[in-house]
Amino acid sequence: PTGPITLVVLTRHDVTIQTIAKKAFLQSDIAKQYNIKDIRFIPIPESLWPSYIEKGADVGWGGGPTLFDSLFRNNYLVPIEDQKVLGLIGNQIQETIAGMPMIRKGDDGKIYWIAAALSSFGFTVNHDVLKRWNLPVPQRWEDLASETFAMDPPQVGIADPTRSTSNTRIYQIILQAFGWDEGWKILTLIAANSKIYDASDAVREAVIGGDIGVGNTIDFYGYIAMKSNPSCEYIIPKGQSIINGDPIAVLVKSQHKEAAQAFIYWVLTEGQKIWLDEQINRLPVNPDVFNTPEGQNRPDLKKAYESALNTEGITFDDNEALATVNAMQFYFKATLVDANQELHRAWTALVKAYKEGKISESKYNELKAKLLEPVRFKDPDTGNTVTLTIEYAKKINDKLEDPAFRDTLMQIWRDAARQKYQSVLAEVQG
Repeated sequence: PTGPITLVVLTRHDVTIQTIAKKAFLQSDIAKQYNIKDIRFIPIPESLWPSYIEKGADVGWGGGPTLFDSLFRNNYLVPIEDQKVLGLIGNQIQETIAGMPMIRKGDDGKIYWIAAALSSFGFTVNHDVLKRWNLPVPQRWEDLASETFAMDPPQVGIADPTRSTSNTRIYQIILQAFGWDEGWKILTLIAANSKIYDASDAVREAVIGGDIGVGNTIDFYGYIAMKSNPSCEYIIPKGQSIINGDPIAVLVKSQHKEAAQAFIYWVLTEGQKIWLDEQINRLPVNPDVFNTPEGQNRPDLKKAYESALNTEGITFDDNEALATVNAMQFYFKATLVDANQELHRAWTALVKAYKEGKISESKYNELKAKLLEPVRFKDPDTGNTVTLTIEYAKKINDKLEDPAFRDTLMQIWRDAARQKYQSVLAEVQG
């Protein structure tokens, strides 16, 4: 073999995972056998991956299937050829779980990425807080959109999609589970009931600390919450979620393809133990890890793994999610995050007026429909009055990469949304 190898790994995993994985891997027989002396993790945002791939990074690990599918489509991944790795597929590692792919096959029949961990999406509740406010335990997304949660201070927490990939995925799931038009109504009501945080871990901490009764979380944030505070519980909305495989892959300009695949083999076998660490709490993709001593110490994660396998998921179209992601994030940010104060005020006033008998049921329904109708705005290109249909979202999705276009449109959305909410509030108070 050649001289000692340093593997460069691009990752979206946090520093805890990097530290624990590096230490365990460098002590492994595989590292010695392939003369891998060091691992250099480069934790960078998705937008910078292509430039680091061009510089010869070896492995991509973590960041979800959307990121890896876009790398695959842009020819940044090479197929996995190592027979030991390929031998795991269909044996220890299933090709699909709950209807979602755990590998990506090219038209050439070769495998370009393999899931190394699983994630589901749902919300975490704090039972003590729900009891204190006399609130029911939500089971489905629309429960978070109900009048029951229209209150001050808000008891639902969500994150700004432009600051959170997991909350972005949750909103995409809701838009596909309910359909685009109905989905936006649900999202508007959830936002109206919510305190909005800058990051997904801030939502988790707020649930643990009892500041709110329920918050959107990716599964492992839910498991962390359950470990930190026994009154917390992670809930996957029945028939309204998806299981994602979180991929690992060899990058196209790697000079160490054998060593890179040896590292991947380790991650998919012995390295699955890192997910069970008390500080990490993620679901492994290879259930054999539950037969190890470390695995037997985590019956809670084994139970979570089994319930993930039985998740009744939705049919999720990744391409559609990708084709509208910018439009979805920035429209959500402008109309539901930036204008949240006006939205929350109008919605809580409307519900209160109805509950106190100040407005009739038909007036309530009329004003609620007005609050939820899509924002009408002038298309900056044509001057026509339009709404954000799924077709329009696809049309402008790539143009939103241009900061000037984005700022113009977001300002238009923000103003139109505020105006709509304020006019509903004025009618309630009228």
